Amino acid sequence: MDKDYFTMRAHLYEQTTDLEVPFKLNNLADIWFCTTKNAKRKLQQYQSKDMLTYLPGLGRGNVSRLIFPKQLEDEVLEVLEQSLAKDAFSDILFLLQLPIPKSWFSSISTEIQHMFGLQVTENQQEILRSIVRRKLTTLDPLQTSVSMEAFLITQISDTLIKYDEQKKTIIPHIAHNWKVSDDYTEWTFYLRKSVLFHHGRMLDSEDVKHTLLRSKETNSVSAWQLKSIKAIQCGNKFTITIYLNKPDPFFIRYLCTANMAILPRDVVFNEYKWISTGPFRIVERNDERLVLEAFDAYFLERPLLDRVEFWTAQTGDTLTNIPMQFTSVDYEENKAYVERRKLGVGVNFICFNTHRQGVPQHPAFREAIYQLIDCQIASEQGFENYGTIASNYFPEKSIAPIKNPDKIADLLKEANYQGEKVIFATTQHPTALKESKWIRDRAAQFGITLEQKIITHHEASYSNVPKEETDLMMMGEIPASDNEMAYLDFLNNPYLLPQQLLNPSILLELSKKLDAMKLEKSASKRDALQTNIDRYLTENNYLIYLHHPEKSQSLHSMIKGIAENPYGYFDLSKVWIETKPLKKVKSNYK
Repeated sequence: MDKDYFTMRAHLYEQTTDLEVPFKLNNLADIWFCTTKNAKRKLQQYQSKDMLTYLPGLGRGNVSRLIFPKQLEDEVLEVLEQSLAKDAFSDILFLLQLPIPKSWFSSISTEIQHMFGLQVTENQQEILRSIVRRKLTTLDPLQTSVSMEAFLITQISDTLIKYDEQKKTIIPHIAHNWKVSDDYTEWTFYLRKSVLFHHGRMLDSEDVKHTLLRSKETNSVSAWQLKSIKAIQCGNKFTITIYLNKPDPFFIRYLCTANMAILPRDVVFNEYKWISTGPFRIVERNDERLVLEAFDAYFLERPLLDRVEFWTAQTGDTLTNIPMQFTSVDYEENKAYVERRKLGVGVNFICFNTHRQGVPQHPAFREAIYQLIDCQIASEQGFENYGTIASNYFPEKSIAPIKNPDKIADLLKEANYQGEKVIFATTQHPTALKESKWIRDRAAQFGITLEQKIITHHEASYSNVPKEETDLMMMGEIPASDNEMAYLDFLNNPYLLPQQLLNPSILLELSKKLDAMKLEKSASKRDALQTNIDRYLTENNYLIYLHHPEKSQSLHSMIKGIAENPYGYFDLSKVWIETKPLKKVKSNYK
């Protein structure tokens, strides 16, 4: 299938009348990401294949025209049927994303649906095929600070130990045992002898040392967790001792995070050719898809699924706008698929940029923004998966606050706000754009001008938010299952908004409070300290919590063994298929 041809036809669809359409060559060059010269050459090639008639405009101001031999709908359905016969999933996914009527697919929607979700190949390999709504960013543990990527790292790697969310305790994993000195400055771990890397070598203590030193680098998102390491000693191949320069009872909790995935010392890290010890290994990764296959030599139970495919689908309203899904179209009409909802998956919030000077950073102005954002009203506006109203980082601690908009006029007067523009940043995610528009419209009702600034997903997650151009920013946070560790990372991770937008004096005060929390041995007292830290941030309106979103996925009823991953996704290594799905695909999938 010629994807450029169908991209062009879909782009010109609304302007096409009776198979004929006027166009500008530079517009085609833009959608094809080429020069006008190459666009003209491409049209001439299509004409030589009788795919169209190209009538260039002669003279200045005369538009060019294209004449097509067939209706676009007929061509799309013809290619769809060919792709279905060949199991060419890539082509089908491409067509589903084109800006063309969804009704065109209705006659073969069942056949299309069968290409998503569960698959079984001719040689009985079981496959789970899912859709990801954006290109993956980085899978480097040194850099990853996004929940989807962190989840994937947990599927292709292992850590020394793990955190058991239900028991609220540390459990063995690569390390089968450990001990710590009374003053929490000396930690010794005893490693299993049966752990193989994906390239076949057995893991040993030098690999753990290599990983820790790599994670300790200053550009790592985990550097703050490991800065107290004074020395690392490998007693033998399967024993390692870590010495700290000050007590840190939380140190073992750091080692459970996805960022601490153990990597081999004898291979230069390449995130496109991942080598670790996890239950799955990467066999293909590009902008179009990520393919994982079960690692037969995994030191624990081998995954029951043989392969998991993550296909990128960034555009098109045919595909539901959720982060990861296992259905394509009309899943709500397919009784085989069951919607699965999870409440309180993370928190959406606003963080003020306290580096800047001026009215937007005045305490009274921050409170005015707090008072006008009444999430109870927003929750009644039909936002998809809005969830519950937040007043704390954690859903279980949140109580819907009572807002007092009558105070806003006096607060703006106190801040000496004169109607000037205030830069309000958000990501380009459709849900975020809709919510930020609601907030901007709400602010306008009180005479506050919030000017939208779009920050790309990559910029928001992996680079500095432009502090000189942003007064406040809305963002979402999905924590890991270790609540305390998640909260510490939220406030310490250099890529997250608190570290980027809060000024040094606020961060210094936060650091003192967080250190006290880490040194407290009593869980209940740590919980009280966390509440006080959150109160410090919210009473000063450095942070304004909005809501705890709800997450939904549609899963085939034959998918069993669903176990929550720390990041709200389900652990793929535990999934199995109850019975053989009706649809079979060829082993050499496309």
